[in-house]
Amino acid sequence: MTNSHSYKVRGALSALTLSMTALISGCGGDNAPAVVPPVDMTPTTAVFEVTLVNLTAGQPISPLLAIVHNDSFSLFKEGDVASTALEYIAESGNTAPLATLIADSKSVITSAAGAAMPLLPGTSNMVKVTLTVPLANLATSRLSFASMLGNTNDGFTGVSGEMLSNLTVNANRNIDLLAYDAGTEANTESANTVPGPATASSGGKREAFNPMRDDIISTIHVHPGIVSKDDGLPTSALTQAQRWDNPVATLMIRRTQ
Repeated sequence: MTNSHSYKVRGALSALTLSMTALISGCGGDNAPAVVPPVDMTPTTAVFEVTLVNLTAGQPISPLLAIVHNDSFSLFKEGDVASTALEYIAESGNTAPLATLIADSKSVITSAAGAAMPLLPGTSNMVKVTLTVPLANLATSRLSFASMLGNTNDGFTGVSGEMLSNLTVNANRNIDLLAYDAGTEANTESANTVPGPATASSGGKREAFNPMRDDIISTIHVHPGIVSKDDGLPTSALTQAQRWDNPVATLMIRRTQ
């Protein structure tokens, strides 16, 4: 090998070394692209879609306020005396006192309100809300709600303490709901004490909430049903159109996440 050829080879190798050094130096400099860590796509919440369907022929159901809570909270229980918040719902469909109560409760995990209008009779009518629950709270999460049967004195339907943790993703649960009597107002069915649309043209006072409690049974119990003026109750402004058979509603719970 001649000296000139040797110089050419050494020069080429030197240039290659400088190029590699520059490339390595550039990759490690301030202009290097940031290393992006992988994104953790594991869900941190469970999501539930709750749908209420009115099965009656003549009972509008007051606006839905669904609550997710732990075992320390109870909305209603058969045999218990109704809370004032439940009395407001059962006599007037007013959820504002309950909303205040749950806002101050450490036992409530989340809540969601449906449309601010009654759910009219008919299986084609429904109201839907979505509830998002942190997975850290799921094991103790329970669902509750209560809504007035509008053409009654203190009748309502709902669910209290329904477990959510045993519902897997994409699974559904349907619950048939009974009618309950809050035990706070006598079932006179009169135009003065029933606020629903059935008494709208009666000329009565159509009083909703009244703090005085005068029911014969003073605790929450399964509602005995509407008697109506058609069946001989002299104080009633209601007709057979407002009567019902249980269940009065269906609650559908679907876990979407």
